[in-house]
Amino acid sequence: MKNTIRLTLLVLFLVDFASFVNAQDGHRHSRHKHDWPMSDSTTWNAFHCPTHDFSMNDFPFCKDKKRYNGHWAGVELGISGYVTPDFNMNFNPAYPYMNMNTARSLTVNLNPFEINANLYRNHLGFTTGLGFQISNYYFTNNYVMLKDSMALVAYQVQDSYGNPVSIPINKMVVSYLNLPLFFEYQTNPFRRTSSFHVTIGVIAGVRIGSYTKQIYRDRENTYYLIDNNGKRVATYEVDHHVVRDRGAYHLAPFKLDAAFRIGWSHLNLFATYSLTQMFQKNQGPELYPWTMGITLLGW
Repeated sequence: MKNTIRLTLLVLFLVDFASFVNAQDGHRHSRHKHDWPMSDSTTWNAFHCPTHDFSMNDFPFCKDKKRYNGHWAGVELGISGYVTPDFNMNFNPAYPYMNMNTARSLTVNLNPFEINANLYRNHLGFTTGLGFQISNYYFTNNYVMLKDSMALVAYQVQDSYGNPVSIPINKMVVSYLNLPLFFEYQTNPFRRTSSFHVTIGVIAGVRIGSYTKQIYRDRENTYYLIDNNGKRVATYEVDHHVVRDRGAYHLAPFKLDAAFRIGWSHLNLFATYSLTQMFQKNQGPELYPWTMGITLLGW
């Protein structure tokens, strides 16, 4: 009986002692600005959570805080175009084949990863990474470009009756491998969902592919290429309604774009303007591409 009483008293003492130690540890805990408990070892500082009242039940929804985290990685969609050196979209009559439908000319960027470096208190940082760009330029006129000429040329398409041939889709697709060099300022590095950010920098790119694409309504006819003087210079036939012709088309192999980004939370708007010509010098019209768009998915 006495042994039982002693054992009971010992258990009660250990329970009281454990409660006392926990209470002392609780006094040593600091508080996050959103009133989350944090230990002195800043264990909880390693996480940022979508809710203000954090508990262990929320743990799977918290992300490891990477301190400064830039805005490059993700999937982006934008509209594209090009301008003359005077920032004009009314092109020289010498190359009417470059007139384009801007509303249909879309660019898709897939940026799989990024590398970040903190420069000042996790608010100012440097971001680089890797990305893939696919730009579609839709033309409004029924011209076909030739890739094997000494310089870029294009001829209008007519049928055997001398009528202009309607080409529902006539476009050029250009793909790049991109390397960003960004400086970014963000107001709240701890909570991406409540942070304003602004980014400036450049994007260096190397062209990895290009082709033209036309869709013909009728593949049974013979088509004629007509120069600016109305003279027939060549004839051709198509085997399929859709014709793709891969080639360089005198496009510049490298590019350098000035880049600007701004956003709040997960909303990110971007704009780029090429500092280099779209085509190689003296091999095509002097045009400078631009893109404006939005991030569809960022990480």
